[in-house]
Amino acid sequence: MKTMRKFFAALCFWVLLAGTATALSDPEYREMMKEPEFAAADRALNEAWAEAKRSMPKSAFEELKKQQRDWNAKGRDAEARVLMDEGSMTALQAYTEVTNGRADHIREALDVALLKALTDGAPGYYVRRGEDGKENGWLKVRQRDRSRPELEAEVEAVLVLRPDNVRSGALSGRGDLKDGTAEIVNPEDEEGKMTVTFEGDRATVTTTDAFKEGGWCGMGVELDGVYVRQKLRK
Repeated sequence: MKTMRKFFAALCFWVLLAGTATALSDPEYREMMKEPEFAAADRALNEAWAEAKRSMPKSAFEELKKQQRDWNAKGRDAEARVLMDEGSMTALQAYTEVTNGRADHIREALDVALLKALTDGAPGYYVRRGEDGKENGWLKVRQRDRSRPELEAEVEAVLVLRPDNVRSGALSGRGDLKDGTAEIVNPEDEEGKMTVTFEGDRATVTTTDAFKEGGWCGMGVELDGVYVRQKLRK
């Protein structure tokens, strides 16, 4: 779920700054391709794109194509400019970082699309929205073996104070589904525990007091709430 958090912050940055970024020229790109780290990032991006093209449902891939055109035109340069201006990175370091980040985003988009395609049972992709209507929580539910009741769940939530100040929290684990409810426990720390109750297209997440008091989340961030199943656009 870290990918989602990184993309959220990066998106806020480049939307604000897209109009001021200087575009990477073709000669500059060719020079960067001579550097092993940037070449590896570029290769990872191409591989992620090829996998999305091969495996992503058509409607989701068409949407991703539009996003990618925008990123190629403005987003990449704006994200890199932020890293150079605010993070004191060189151009090579910044473009390597944002290219790796974009590969992560495409892999995340593929994962989300495949979860959205699931419409039978608890597995799927769910979103929580705040009073302002904006997404502030995400829940992924998987069932690796449909013959067994075990579910895997990952939940993450954010509190956006400013575009460059985003607090977050997350929890993942496994648990059996029984009578519409699964008690999910983190395999590395039993303090990380939540129940997820499924009813129609809604999933209600409730974490334990021990989790809330355990410092898993940034100040003010809550994972609890109602998450609504998201489906692919037709």
